Amino acid sequence: MESIIVHTKNAMELSALKSVLKEMNIKFEKFHTKHTHHNEKTVKKIVDRKNEKIGKPSKPKGL
Repeated sequence: MESIIVHTKNAMELSALKSVLKEMNIKFEKFHTKHTHHNEKTVKKIVDRKNEKIGKPSKPKGL
């Protein structure tokens, strides 16, 4: 069978579409697009920041 990608404009459209699909017993998958627009440079920058935070020595609390 074929797949359809739908881009809803707001939460109300998304909710209505999900309701219709559930009512018709049509299976659907969720796919979050918020991380798909990163290019290699952006991904490298994010990874470097995470590694930088991990490498920092923590300060003792309460002193």
